[in-house]
Amino acid sequence: MIEAIVLDWAGTTVDYGSRAPIIAFKNAFAHFSIDLSEATIRQDIGLDKMTHVRKLLQEPEISGSWEANHPTIPLTHAAEKIYAQFQLEINKVLVATADLKPGVTDLVRFANSHHIQLATTTGYTQAMLDQILPLAAEQGYNPAYNITSEQTNHVGRPKSDMVDLAMKKMEISDPTHVIKVGDTVNDVLEGKNAGVISIGVAEGGNLIGLSQQAFDQLTVEERARYRIKAAAILKEAGADEIINNLTDLIPLIESLDDQQHKVPLLLTPGPLTTSQTVKETMLVDHGTWDDDYKALTQWVRHELVAIGNASEEDYTAVLMQGSGSFGVEAAIGTAVPKKDATLLIAANGAYGDRMIEIAEYLAIPHVVLQVPEDQVITLAAVEEVLAAHPEITHFAVVHCETTTGILNPIETIIPALATKGIITLVDAMSSFGGIPIDLEQLHVDYLITSSNKCMQGVPGFSIVLAKKHTLLKTKENARSLALDLYAQYQTFEKSEGKWRFTSPTHVVYAFAEALRELDQEGGVSVRTHRYQTNETLLREGMQDLGYKLVIDESVQSPIITSFKFPTTDFDFRAFYDYLKDRRFIIYPGKVSKCDSFRIGNIGEVSAEDIHHLLDLIKTYTKETLQLPVGN
Repeated sequence: MIEAIVLDWAGTTVDYGSRAPIIAFKNAFAHFSIDLSEATIRQDIGLDKMTHVRKLLQEPEISGSWEANHPTIPLTHAAEKIYAQFQLEINKVLVATADLKPGVTDLVRFANSHHIQLATTTGYTQAMLDQILPLAAEQGYNPAYNITSEQTNHVGRPKSDMVDLAMKKMEISDPTHVIKVGDTVNDVLEGKNAGVISIGVAEGGNLIGLSQQAFDQLTVEERARYRIKAAAILKEAGADEIINNLTDLIPLIESLDDQQHKVPLLLTPGPLTTSQTVKETMLVDHGTWDDDYKALTQWVRHELVAIGNASEEDYTAVLMQGSGSFGVEAAIGTAVPKKDATLLIAANGAYGDRMIEIAEYLAIPHVVLQVPEDQVITLAAVEEVLAAHPEITHFAVVHCETTTGILNPIETIIPALATKGIITLVDAMSSFGGIPIDLEQLHVDYLITSSNKCMQGVPGFSIVLAKKHTLLKTKENARSLALDLYAQYQTFEKSEGKWRFTSPTHVVYAFAEALRELDQEGGVSVRTHRYQTNETLLREGMQDLGYKLVIDESVQSPIITSFKFPTTDFDFRAFYDYLKDRRFIIYPGKVSKCDSFRIGNIGEVSAEDIHHLLDLIKTYTKETLQLPVGN
């Protein structure tokens, strides 16, 4: 969603043809008996004017003319004298060339009706700009922020400092929601260096250089040639888009907003936002019996074991069609024997409760350790239940319970139970791939995840990383044909990657691409750092805005964060729709003891995305909820 437009002045919004600086430069140099061509001057229009003078004096022919005409004045003093004369000359023409270009007032009306802020950057000094501002305001153009290089320690174009300052003043953190518009190469470069959408204007700008009357008198073919030539130069400089005039900017902004609205950012614990390349991988159809596909399946299984820091001698990856719950049910239903076995389920949220429901459906004898949703499951609590129930043979727990975002300490619980000979199952649905997990060190027997969580693939299959010698003892344990983990494993092994039943081919190819992108990002530890950065920014930013956490930050995972409703009459649906209309999808809360909502930090999500989300929530909190907000 476009939040701001940063516009140039001469040649973009006023002074059709950018005539004022050309006249002033030409007359200033002529005052010192140096004749400059218009083409020479226009090469660097857009720079800070003193910088422009110095650059012109670097030309051997120009510096030679100065030394020949003014032998008693060192070249080192020439820039100051010429610049002083330029200031006199520009003041003579600024007022005469301050008429708005066509389309400016239309753009102002559009920006106002769409709550888009307007700012400007310029190569003019503040004194020069002060002459233009009241004249532009009389014509209906009055940008809120007008930045000169005097406000940025005299650092002007093509560097980004002026745009950066404009964004800071407008309280915009995400440059991809800002458009920079200008008619010169230096304008384009300024926008590119700031990371904003950089748009070049052809008509009435520096690169055509004709007055409006002169341009209108050209034939249609001649005008087209001028536009094409100017557009080519701006495009070569790196412009993201080229427009003929500012009227063309309106449909372009509407198109950009439409594109952004069509690509929502899922701030959820899965499904989550995936990369464009992951999505594009699914555009090709594949057969399930194809040797290449079977080989890819085997490669995926191999990579998953490696990501779990385990060897294929000890562990294997079994892929199961369906969502993560399919994998959890397959693991529980296969791991626990039909006789002489009892499962202990430790639950502190909705997904622990789901394992209880699975055990009840499958008629598996089980004991429940119920822990409050805002507290972690501890080894001491587990051992207390074990002491009271010596019949327990298996143990199941959720690693990251996304009901709240709490992270249960499996690194202390699972190894301790392994020494007792208890078979362990860990639902790592929302943590594997986003938090480092070492299967070998944990001695975990079964770890379950899915294709659409921190691995950043799409929904379609679940994954069970199983200790081989444990899995091989489970033949005929399964309570289901389709969810027989042992049988699925045997088919993969004996048929070299063939799935038992029709598999989600497109999803598997997308997942393989996601695995490659995880490696390109730097692996799990680097991804963890990105997720943790997102979570910290979100948590601290929301607290600054007055939103309170559901759980203590000491047990907070980097996966998803839960916040309490800010008021008793808070309308979550209105809040949700406000964010959805602006491209962000969040989750309602699942905590039973308080009203809450959840925001995910995983997927193809950057710190810039979190900053933009916080800006939106700040606006909503202040304007809609009418609550005071922090910085």
